[in-house]
Amino acid sequence: AMGTTVWTYAKASRVLERASQSLFLMIAVVESIVAAVAAIALATLNTIFFSQRKDEFGVLHALGKGRQWLILRAVKETAAVVGLAWLIGAVVCVLGLIFAQANVYAPKGLSLDFFSPAPWLFTLPIPIAVLAASAVTVGWTLSRLDPVSIIERR
Repeated sequence: AMGTTVWTYAKASRVLERASQSLFLMIAVVESIVAAVAAIALATLNTIFFSQRKDEFGVLHALGKGRQWLILRAVKETAAVVGLAWLIGAVVCVLGLIFAQANVYAPKGLSLDFFSPAPWLFTLPIPIAVLAASAVTVGWTLSRLDPVSIIERR
């Protein structure tokens, strides 16, 4: 026999909350994998990129700039690019939230909290992984840098 199911607002909210938590967990796992892959790829690219700038860093180091300053300079350069990319990602995230509100939540009589930290926290693993990979690879490259040999080659 066919029955009728009546959903109260509280029950619909609980079901949607559980579904959202499952979705957030799945996104977190995927995001972690993507962040790890991005960090590995960036470490490789940074090694290539900074090996091409070895002369520049060697001269700056020979002129008295310390390794910490050089690492900070490279991380600042990376942070500027990452910051711009994060802003673009944040705009895409807002557009996704607006789409979800209009097409998923509003038809069910529910509303999405645009100021919830959960969606914003999902935008952070990749930029953090990129900055960490940048700092580590640049630090590693600079630890092997001999400024005297660079100056002598010039």
